[in-house]
Order: sequence, then C-alpha cells, then structure tokens
Amino acid sequence: MNAHRWTTLLAACWSVVTAGLGLWWTLQPSALLLGRGDADSNSLAFEVGAPWLLVIGGTGAAVALALRHRPRPTTPVRLPLLILAAVLTGLCVAVSGHMPLLALAYALAFAGPPALIAALLSRAFGLGIRGTSMMVGTPVAAGLIFAAVVVVVQGAHWALFAVAGGLVWAALTVTSYRVGNGRCAACGRPGAAWTSPESAARWGRRITIIAAIMPLPYGLARLTWFTPWPIAFPEGAGWGIWITGVLLGFASEGGAILTRGLIRPWGEVWPRWIPVLHGRSIQVAGPTFAALTVSVMLGLLTVFIAVSAAKGELDLLGVVAFVPLALWGPLLAGAAMAYYYRRRGACTRCPGGPAIRHEKVALHA
Repeated sequence: MNAHRWTTLLAACWSVVTAGLGLWWTLQPSALLLGRGDADSNSLAFEVGAPWLLVIGGTGAAVALALRHRPRPTTPVRLPLLILAAVLTGLCVAVSGHMPLLALAYALAFAGPPALIAALLSRAFGLGIRGTSMMVGTPVAAGLIFAAVVVVVQGAHWALFAVAGGLVWAALTVTSYRVGNGRCAACGRPGAAWTSPESAARWGRRITIIAAIMPLPYGLARLTWFTPWPIAFPEGAGWGIWITGVLLGFASEGGAILTRGLIRPWGEVWPRWIPVLHGRSIQVAGPTFAALTVSVMLGLLTVFIAVSAAKGELDLLGVVAFVPLALWGPLLAGAAMAYYYRRRGACTRCPGGPAIRHEKVALHA
C-alpha cells in the first residue's frame, strides 16, 4: 500500500471514530466516562461540543473517501478537497486545546536536564549500552509518565487523539497534493526547484536560524528567576513554582539549541559525548518527525496567542516573550522540511526505484 493509501485510510478511520464520539456524546451528554469524572469537566475533555465533533468526523470521512483514488492525468487538482483537508488539520489542532502542549513542556522540563546529565555521566564512566539505557532511560521514562499523569488528571487524554488527527490530516493533505500533481506520494518528486537539496540548504539555513531565536526571549525571562529581579514571578509563589518555571526556561533554551541542530553537523551524526550512538549517522526520519510533531503542538500556542492578541489581552511582557514563542511552531515546521529535503535519499516508491540517485547536501553552519 502506498503512502497516499495509508494516509487516506488513517484519516478515514480517525474521522469515523471522531464522529462516533460526537454521536455518543450527543446521546449521553451527562456521561463522564472519558472526562475527569467531575461535573465541571467536558465529558470528552475536548474544547468544543459534540456537534463540532460530528461535523469534523462526518466531513473528514467524506473528504477522505473522495481523496482515496489517484486522479487521472487529465483531471485537475481537487483544490476544494485539499482546502477542506487543510482546514480539518487546523480544526484538529483547535479541538485539542492547550493541555498536550503543556504536558510536552513539562515532560521536556523535568526529563531533559536529568537525561543530559545521565548521558554525560554514562560517557565519562563508560557504562556501555545497558548502563546508558538505564541511566538515560530512567529520567526520560519518568518525564513521560509525569506528562501522561498531567494529561489524565486534567481530563485531556482525548486531546492527544485530536493532535494525532492533526498529524494524519496534514499528511493526507500533502500526499493528496502530490498525487494530484502527478508526483510521488512518498517523496513528492519531481518537486519544485525549492525542494532540491541545494535550494533547501540555502533557505533552510535562514529559516532555521530565525526559528532557533524565537524561544530565547521566553527562556531568558524564566531564567531571570535566578536573579534578584525576576520577570513575571507570581507574587507569593513558593519553591514549586520557582523550580517549574526555571525548568521550563531551560527546556525553552534547549529547544532553541535542538532547532539549531537541524543545520549543524551534530544534527546528522551523533556527537562524541553521546554514549553508544556517537559517530553513527542520524536517520532523517527521526529529527524530521520530532520537529514536525513539536511544531504541531506549538501550533496550539500560536492559536492561543493570536486569539489573546486579537482580544487585546497581551501586555508588553506577553508580546516580548510569548509572541516569538508562538511564531516558533510555523518556523520550526519550515526548518524541519528543509532538513528533510536537504538530507533525504533515494525513494524506493518512485518509478525507477533506487536506481534514481538523489544527492544529500552536507551543511556545516
């Protein structure tokens, strides 16, 4: 089954389940099985009501069925269907609310620094594969468990389902556009000139540098909590708030460094200080998928900041710290695609298969 068939199938399944949840919620509006279990929470923990779920699910199923076939060469690109697929991507992001982003931020904040320290210690003491796995895996697992607890306790576990839907619909939009223009659904070849490795290296460098700058103001504002002049520190807050804020600041700065890695040599080959994996090539799919997933999560913040700005609810600090953070998501998506276009190899799905060579461009910025 090719990439377009897979994305169509996943989008159709997601839409049917969503419509089913909307129908269940409509028939049982007081049910709390999938919520937090209290009267103040939405029964499905979505930011919108059951009618919207029915609309999104029903429309999605119809669009997925309409896009399931490859168009004939004489058939024009089905622009209205592509627009609907893109709109459904945005609706999935909007439906999910802010909790997935909050959970991801907490997971990175509480797991990132300990995992980094554990990796350095494993390297220094030469603990090998098993020792490294235990040292690094423990804080990572703890961070993921903490994020899962946050999501479940807050009643937002079904919001992750909406985020998954956003990723699926984004993939279907891309593959449908490709097959509608006679391109390979898996890689998009033959693509536009800007998707060539040389061109992606040029524009990707610029957009990646800009994207890496975006989280810095927020992180610096949080790190001022180390000083006698903390910015936006809640009055009367205790050590718990202080530790959380500082860790979020470190996570933000770490995100800026990782974004920069999309154009650095250590974004292609594991660096020397990484135990076990150092010196090995990094598969293109890993950083690309991770960056695109984070960009979708950050899209939640982008929507929230845009709405707050439209309502006039942002003060000067919000503009300086949060507006760049909101722009990080779209810019990170562009940086991830540049990384993919620059490093991708031969496609086994294209006519001619692996016989077609596509050179990678090494970028040492």
